[in-house]
Amino acid sequence: MIDLQEFLKVLEEEHELVKIKVEVDAKHELGAICKIHNERPNSPALLFENVKGHKIPVVGQLLASDRRVALALGLSQENVFEETVRRANRPLPTRLVASGPCQEVVYEGSYVDVTHLPLCTNNPRDGGPYITAGHVILKDPEYGKNLSIYRMMLVSKNEVTIRFTPGHDGHDFIKNAEKRGDKKFEVAVCIGVPPAVYVASQFEPRIGVYELEIAGGLAGESIDVVKCRTVDLEVPALAEIVLEGELQIPAKTGNEGPFGEFCGYTTQQVPGERIMTIKAITLRKNPIYHNIWLGKPPHEHLYVDALTYAVAAYQELKPAYPALKKAYAPPWGVSIVLILQLEKRLMRQGIVDNILAASLYTRSGKWKHVLVVDEDINIEDPNEVLWALTTRFQPASDMFVIPRGITSTLEPSATAEGVTSKLMLDLTKKQNFRGEVAEPTAAMREKVLQRWQEYGFK
Repeated sequence: MIDLQEFLKVLEEEHELVKIKVEVDAKHELGAICKIHNERPNSPALLFENVKGHKIPVVGQLLASDRRVALALGLSQENVFEETVRRANRPLPTRLVASGPCQEVVYEGSYVDVTHLPLCTNNPRDGGPYITAGHVILKDPEYGKNLSIYRMMLVSKNEVTIRFTPGHDGHDFIKNAEKRGDKKFEVAVCIGVPPAVYVASQFEPRIGVYELEIAGGLAGESIDVVKCRTVDLEVPALAEIVLEGELQIPAKTGNEGPFGEFCGYTTQQVPGERIMTIKAITLRKNPIYHNIWLGKPPHEHLYVDALTYAVAAYQELKPAYPALKKAYAPPWGVSIVLILQLEKRLMRQGIVDNILAASLYTRSGKWKHVLVVDEDINIEDPNEVLWALTTRFQPASDMFVIPRGITSTLEPSATAEGVTSKLMLDLTKKQNFRGEVAEPTAAMREKVLQRWQEYGFK
């Protein structure tokens, strides 16, 4: 199993990592570097080795490209979708081990101080330092186990808020605990996880499917886990840092935010957010802290979701619609746009509208816009998608609107409860379509590519 530190070595060998040795401030400066750097095409990941006031280095922009997402799974961009589908369909149970690097150093009780970690204030309007790459592990006697990322704002040396928004499993888990009359709700937060675990955390499968088991399928081997010291949970043995904590029921609360979110806008302050008390911090002897910069897209979170959300939608739709060839959740679509590609030989009349409607069954119906295209359209190229929109689409007949449905509560044009209208677009060629694509034949393309270097091209 490759861990974060080994993955950084892979990125360095692949010229996908830059080490920043000068002192950088975790308040605003580090986040600004990530954003401005990300605006450059093909920008690598960043390792900040000298963070002001801290001894722990910070990695940012870790998976902020399609190529690095593929590398995280040991794959190429050419086969990452198909192979991820295959591996995700073969989850592996976790493997409990006696000890792991994540518990080489332990702080408990009065020694707990989360401010010793290089928590970042990524954007100027953020309400304070945030943990943005906290992989949260939960369990419920009815729902099973869950792994996902939730934002956490610093409150005190041993307290953080934790934002469980409606529509996510964490929200359902805590509500279930309240319904049972539990007095506490245990949480484990892993920062700096093996890359396969990071990718798997973003699948959002049906409740009861454990993302750590998907991670085992993606990695091709079971994920080793160790028991936490102060809560009844198990965490990846190869994590860099682990926070063990609990929430009181009824909840202790406080104001949370504002916060620059994945959709590109700063959310308002949230009054009465739940506060988690940290009971223990365990970590490696020389850990690396992972920070995810969020804000105006594209950014790291969206590149991971482009693969995982699409694979999850594909897994649910493919059995009923064999014509489905591929899916993609483009980074520019901030995780609420889905593009589906259909195979021509398996298409029949009515299938496009059916699959558009069925897509709202996937990912708990959070999609806002769903587009269907032909197999000759590269769904990862916005120019080709827009070309299909312009030349294969008639607004009067090729779209329908669902007036009220749910999406993310963080989408700023939706209501505060996340209610939105949804747009379904058929961008495929219809009967009596009059266009023939103007491009070289396959034979001529092959001939030219064979002589490519002769022309003086690299």
